[in-house]
Amino acid sequence: MSKLLGLIVSLAVGAGAAYMLDPERGRHRRALVRDKAVAATNRMREALDGKTRHWSNLAHGYMAEARGLFARGRRTAQAASARIEGRA
Repeated sequence: MSKLLGLIVSLAVGAGAAYMLDPERGRHRRALVRDKAVAATNRMREALDGKTRHWSNLAHGYMAEARGLFARGRRTAQAASARIEGRA
């Protein structure tokens, strides 16, 4: 079974090489493969940029919310201290 699989893979690689290195249409095929690879890379980069921007905005929102909570807590603590000092 392993020899058969090796033979099939070898035939596929040879056929692919002959297809891509064809003297008449090989240059066109290689350019087409290259263009498709570049397009796929650009689409992936754009998708990742969008996701990166989304997660960055989400993190900034959480940080702003946390700062607001701490500031509100600080104001509440200061008001409580002032009330306690006012009683004494």
